Amino acid sequence: MSGFTQAQVDALTAAIAQGVTTVTHNGKTVRYMSLQQMLKLRDRMITELESQPPNIARPLAFGSVFLKR
Repeated sequence: MSGFTQAQVDALTAAIAQGVTTVTHNGKTVRYMSLQQMLKLRDRMITELESQPPNIARPLAFGSVFLKR
């Protein structure tokens, strides 16, 4: 399971779009060496998030087993 969240990916993507190398998320600030490093990390984060099993919520109620006629 990945330690990355979609919010982290969004924050990093926003920083890349702005061309800045400093990202602040949840009160923590990270300074990256380059935009290339940020792009590589973002791609890794996305890959790990995509590899997680989907979070499928269970239905609150199940449909009737009887058919309407």
